[in-house]
Amino acid sequence: MKNPFDRLSPRQIRILYTVFALGVLATCSINFADVMVLKVRTNDQCAWLPIEDRPGRLLITDIVPDGVADRAGLRNGDWLLAIDGVPVMSVRDPNMLINRHAPGEYATYRVERDGRTFETKIEIIKLIEFPYIGFFLLGLGFLVVGLFVVYLKPEGRLQRQFGRYGILSMLYFGLVNVSPDPAVDPRWKIFLLGYGFMLSRVLAPPVFVHFFLRFPIRRRIADRKWLLPLLYAGALLCSAPLLYQVFSGSMVPYRLVGYGLTALNGFYIAGLVIFAHSYFRHIPKEERPPLRPIVQAVLIGVAAVMYLLILSTLHPFAAYFNPELLIPVVLMAGVPPAFGYAIIRSRLMDVGFVVKRSIIYGIITAAIAGVYVLVVFGFGSIVGFIIGREENQILAVVAFLVIAFLFDPVKRRVQEWVDRIFYQERYNYQRALLEFSSELPSMINLEQILELIVSRISSTMHIEKVAVVICEDSTGCGIVTRGFAEDALPAEKKDSGLPAHFLATRAAQSFALRAEELEALALPAAEKRALVDAGVMLSVPLLIQQRLIGVIHVGAKKSGKLYSQEDADLLATVASQAAIAIENARLHLSEIEKQKMEHQLLLARRIQEGLLPKSRPRIDGLDISGISLPAQSVGGDYFDFIPVNGTQMLVAIGDVSGKGMPAALYMSKVQGMIQLAAQMHGSPREILTQVNRRMVEGMEKNSFITMILALFDPATRTVRICRAGHTLPLLAHNGEARYVDADGIGMGLEKGELFDSQLQELELRYEPGTVFVLYSDGLTEMMDASRQEFGEDRLRAHVRSASEIDAASLQDSIVAEAMRFKGEAVQHDDMTLVVVKTA
Repeated sequence: MKNPFDRLSPRQIRILYTVFALGVLATCSINFADVMVLKVRTNDQCAWLPIEDRPGRLLITDIVPDGVADRAGLRNGDWLLAIDGVPVMSVRDPNMLINRHAPGEYATYRVERDGRTFETKIEIIKLIEFPYIGFFLLGLGFLVVGLFVVYLKPEGRLQRQFGRYGILSMLYFGLVNVSPDPAVDPRWKIFLLGYGFMLSRVLAPPVFVHFFLRFPIRRRIADRKWLLPLLYAGALLCSAPLLYQVFSGSMVPYRLVGYGLTALNGFYIAGLVIFAHSYFRHIPKEERPPLRPIVQAVLIGVAAVMYLLILSTLHPFAAYFNPELLIPVVLMAGVPPAFGYAIIRSRLMDVGFVVKRSIIYGIITAAIAGVYVLVVFGFGSIVGFIIGREENQILAVVAFLVIAFLFDPVKRRVQEWVDRIFYQERYNYQRALLEFSSELPSMINLEQILELIVSRISSTMHIEKVAVVICEDSTGCGIVTRGFAEDALPAEKKDSGLPAHFLATRAAQSFALRAEELEALALPAAEKRALVDAGVMLSVPLLIQQRLIGVIHVGAKKSGKLYSQEDADLLATVASQAAIAIENARLHLSEIEKQKMEHQLLLARRIQEGLLPKSRPRIDGLDISGISLPAQSVGGDYFDFIPVNGTQMLVAIGDVSGKGMPAALYMSKVQGMIQLAAQMHGSPREILTQVNRRMVEGMEKNSFITMILALFDPATRTVRICRAGHTLPLLAHNGEARYVDADGIGMGLEKGELFDSQLQELELRYEPGTVFVLYSDGLTEMMDASRQEFGEDRLRAHVRSASEIDAASLQDSIVAEAMRFKGEAVQHDDMTLVVVKTA
């Protein structure tokens, strides 16, 4: 939803905030005059306590030795009955009665002691409200600093929000001791202070919390539409007891009011906690120095408030008996100046230069408008006089309009000429941006784009040194264009130095800094020194969403002038457009490389498919079928059917750890070794032992191969099975299915002794119709959309129910069942399956 302030001009925003600020300041000044001058609280240097079983009287305690109450003859334990003839019914009554006396006057106290009643006169003295002074200065400081921030940047939403809090803070703290008296104050004053008090309690705490949800970092919850209404509703609920007491004049239980005030203070505590969390958890250490004065001042202010709370708890009547103890509370007024100091230190803008140029520009523009009005009315009057306004008023009006229309182009030309004189850079920048924007879309060559960036920045901003650093995801950052000497600029990795700083700040970084500012800049000392020595004056990040793809470095201007905000804005705009163009060029190159890779992978897949059995083997007594489905273009699974001695069949199935091209290369190597070893050795165990000894020398440490060999002999109806860490083979017969277990570890993990000792070969006799299912873990670990695995139990149940069909049909049904289970989920691993059915 568009902010209504966005429709106002900066001047209108400044006027609006100034009017509200002056109105709030006037309201709080009225209350300040009441608290500090007109209605200063009276002090009789003793305390009055209500006793529940003694209504209509107050117990006098804590009499200050040699104070006015002590000198008037009062003693601890006396009962206060009335003041100036007015009975006291609650603890609020004495305050209202004695506050009507001026300093030095005497109030008549009616007192009961030991059943005897007497009257005595007590001199009235006034308090100095140190806590209120501190709170008033705190609100005034926020008001001034908030208005200053709005004046600097009225178009900024965060600045306007801080300005609103400054106004509400003045209202909140300036009316902290509001006490309108219907017996003395006029109705307008009661209305003004009362409603100001109500608004401040309901609006200020939520705005405080909401501000720190946006400063110094913006949190997602700050943009929720329900957040502010919820905060306002909570503040209204907390303020309800106090507001009722103020407006109705009726007393509300003290505890209820106290709970409400404590809850309101909780808003401020929550805001400070959010600020502390942002500062210590989300702000990098190198970005903290500008915020450090705020942290220090807040700590002092919190300490002052804690001091007030502790003192009030331990010494409830300190304000009456020892008011000097409350002087440290005034230190809380140091919080707003800390905000102001941080803003000035951050160098938001060159205020003096902007104001000076704006005033001169405004005077000349007003003069042009005045001359235009004089010319139009002068010539219009002459034409009107010639025509005769009394005879033909319509022609006179038409004459005015025609003259205004004719002179308007002249006025606009003069105004444009003045604009170019005062804002020549802006015109140059706008023209350069238009040309830059029109040229970029037609470019897909990265070198051409970089050359265009350098030439446009150099010619438009009159800079001799310009460099573009491009950051690659895999290799980090490197200088790829000329401008500076290539060996003069540091090339950092993306997770450190200036690139990391840009990822955190997403803003331009000036290096035209004073020594202490440069020292405070959180970058490695060597990198700062290299950038400054190379002559870098300003650096701007090239950002695509949350990724840093490069940096633009610029040296000093030929004119010797420092970079202005307009310069930084131009570079930021160029950087944003250049980043898109660079990314498009990269995507274009990536697409070409991707097409090449896809073509190569297609060839690799064809080669790998050519290495697998091209048809089902034909051997008496065995029905064999196999399939391999890679998760990627090529895979690391393998199966093979190798005839041995003319009557036997060696069935092999293997799985290389990992996927893709590396796994495929390993598997093609082991396939050749298995085929060769099968002709030289008579048992699966010997084959695996020999292949392992040769594979272990050439494999990476993190790679290994699991494999299972099954040597079928139809003449003797036996099969010898040896498993090197592979999945267990499944055997099914007569509606029953079980897994065959044989020990063994993967190949490539150990040179020989341990592998040989763990490897076990089993010899099984089988009956006609027996089904053997050999598979890779890509089948049983196939996952559906909810990440549930296909599993060994589901495979066994399916094979048991379908073991009567031929090998090819059973293979197809297993694959179909696995794919149905997977559904729309992605296949994460290669899947290989071999089915052998005996006859």
